[in-house]
Amino acid sequence: MTVQHEMRGRVLRSTMMAMALAGFGGLAAAAEEAHAQHQAMDHSQHAAMDHSQHATMDHSRHAAMDHSQHQAMDHSQHQAMDHSQHGGDGAADPHAAHRAAMAKPTAASTLDVVVPDARLLDQDGKPVRFVEDVLGDKVVIVDFVYTTCTTICPVQSALFNALQSKLADKLGRSVELVSVSVDPRRDTPARLKQAAEKYGSGSNWHWLTGERAEVEDVLRAYGAYTPNYTEHPPLVLVGDAVQGKWTRFFGFPDMQKILDAVDTTLAARDSSTYAKAQ
Repeated sequence: MTVQHEMRGRVLRSTMMAMALAGFGGLAAAAEEAHAQHQAMDHSQHAAMDHSQHATMDHSRHAAMDHSQHQAMDHSQHQAMDHSQHGGDGAADPHAAHRAAMAKPTAASTLDVVVPDARLLDQDGKPVRFVEDVLGDKVVIVDFVYTTCTTICPVQSALFNALQSKLADKLGRSVELVSVSVDPRRDTPARLKQAAEKYGSGSNWHWLTGERAEVEDVLRAYGAYTPNYTEHPPLVLVGDAVQGKWTRFFGFPDMQKILDAVDTTLAARDSSTYAKAQ
C-alpha cells in the first residue's frame, strides 16, 4: 500500500508539473499571438493612416486648395488685370503691394499741390523744368510708373494711351499727359523712350526721369513717394500748376471719370479767378 501510495504521489506531482508547464506554454503562446496581432495592427492600421488619410489630405485637399482656390485667384484677378485693363509667389513677390492696391476700390479726392519746378529729363534726354517746360498753363494728367513694372504701370499706361485718343482735339492746346518714373536710378531716358514707343506716345505725352532727389521732390508733392519704388501707389492726378488744384484718383478710375475731371478743371480755368491769375 505504501509503495502504491508513493507511486500515486509521483504520478500526481508529474501530472501537476505537466499541467503547469502546459499553462505557461499557453501564456507564452498567447503572448506571441498578442504580439503578432499588435504588429499586424501597427503595420496595417498605421500604414493605412499614413497612405490613405495623410495621402488623401495631401493630394486631394492640399492639391484642391492649391489648384482650385489659389489658381482661381491667380487667373481671375491677375488675368483680368492683364487682359481687360492691361495689365504669387508669396512673400518674395516684388509686386505684392501692387496686387493688394489693385484690389482696393477707386477713390477720388481733391487737394492743393505746390508743384516743384524740378530739373528733369524727358524720354529724348532733353533737360526740362517740370513746371515751366512741362506743366506750363495746361491741364495735366499725371501718373507714376517704372519700366520694369508688370502690374499697375502697364494698366495705367494703357489707360493713358486711350486718353491720348479721346483727348486728341485738346492735347497740345490745353491738355498734356505726363508719366513720372518712380525708379530714376534705372529708368534712363533711353528706357523711357522704349516705353513711350511701346504705348504709342505722341509728342504731348511726356515721360520724365532725372536725378533721384529732383524726382523725389515731385513724387512727394503729389503724395506718390514710397521708400521702395515697387510699392508706389496707383495714382492718377488731374489738375494744373496755375490753380494748384488737383483731383487725385487712387486705384484704377474709369476713363470717363478722368475725362470729367479734365472738363471740370478746364471750366475752372475759364472762371474769373483763373482769368485774374493770368
